[in-house]
Amino acid sequence: MKTIVSDDLKVRLNFASINGSVIATDILEQLKLNKDVSEVIRGTSNYFSTKRVKNSGDEYIKMKIIFTVCTKDLNNENFPDRQNPKAPWFAENRTNIEPSTFVSYFKELREYSSEELEYFANAICVSSKVEIKMYDKMNDFIDAYIGDNYIPFSQYGESSTLHNSCMRHSNLVYRLGDFYSNFAGASILVARDSENNVLGRAIVWKKATGTFNGEEKEMSVLDRVYYSHSFVMKMIIQYAQANGINLRKTINDYSHRTQFTVMNPVEGLSMQVGDKQEYILNICVPASKWHKKGTPYLDTFCFVNITEDGKVQLGNKSTGRCVASCQRTTGTAELCRYICPSCGKVHNESVDLCSTCRQRLTVNTIFGEMLMDKVKTYNDVKYPASLFEKGRPSAHLELNLQIAKLYS
Repeated sequence: MKTIVSDDLKVRLNFASINGSVIATDILEQLKLNKDVSEVIRGTSNYFSTKRVKNSGDEYIKMKIIFTVCTKDLNNENFPDRQNPKAPWFAENRTNIEPSTFVSYFKELREYSSEELEYFANAICVSSKVEIKMYDKMNDFIDAYIGDNYIPFSQYGESSTLHNSCMRHSNLVYRLGDFYSNFAGASILVARDSENNVLGRAIVWKKATGTFNGEEKEMSVLDRVYYSHSFVMKMIIQYAQANGINLRKTINDYSHRTQFTVMNPVEGLSMQVGDKQEYILNICVPASKWHKKGTPYLDTFCFVNITEDGKVQLGNKSTGRCVASCQRTTGTAELCRYICPSCGKVHNESVDLCSTCRQRLTVNTIFGEMLMDKVKTYNDVKYPASLFEKGRPSAHLELNLQIAKLYS
């Protein structure tokens, strides 16, 4: 008799193999040998199948796959269902086993690491090919973030970072899509199944810069990975490494913003694959005029810093010229400092105009503070006319208005 596995198990093994499980690949090779079950499997076990175990949550289902097997000696004269061809599938003749136990039944398989066994146990839950692609359009971010597009189940026994993402709600995804595409110029890796359900995502920063020995170097960074199953996170990291991305977060959370692991070395820097280092990095963002308003919660590059020459950067560390922090779940940034719309000075006074420009443009009278300047209406709002050049906002006012969109 050959080793018998159910159709569902065959499908799951096949897709687990496609999705990167070395154990699933090895098991499929064993099953293809067409040997007698006694040569492949230990003991009297045969007739392998799978069963779903679910635990319902508020918005999604936690699910795992356990294996079932018939361990009875079907030829024993005392076996009650002897010679009944359906006997191996009767509930009373079946035993539930964990994925690691199922693997241990195969005689010719090597000993696997705990990471490989965990990968197999989670990959077997997804009966579909998982594909990863990189995108950069506004709608790509929206589709990857909105909770309605997520796979309806997740890894059993572990909280899904994807399903619990604070940015999954419909009232926030349009702001984040606008921000990532039009303000930050980011890209995104998205893992989907054959039904186009999202199983994982991660922001990619293609042009982060850091200063090393006085020289500025450019590198790409894989940000925090959100996933429904842990094997999906590993697939995304492997994809990023295979596609030349230099760094990934060492600790996959929101608080360790400066710790990175090298996936691909940066030319001219003494770094090796696997190195774990702390890096202070910045991203010079386009801050396009098409950005309308708001910001998502940013896990790593959450500080909006203004350089001395007036460029906007997202950094993983706050500087003395940080004007906003993007770690709120409301779709808006937190104000840190003001940008004077007249001279461009970054300051922490109580109004946009710095004290020097306020003294120059206003005067205290018996009726209160009054503007000593002509007034110009721009987008239905009145401004001092000196803040405009040839009818258009000056560079300082333009920057002030651009950053103000983050708070609205």
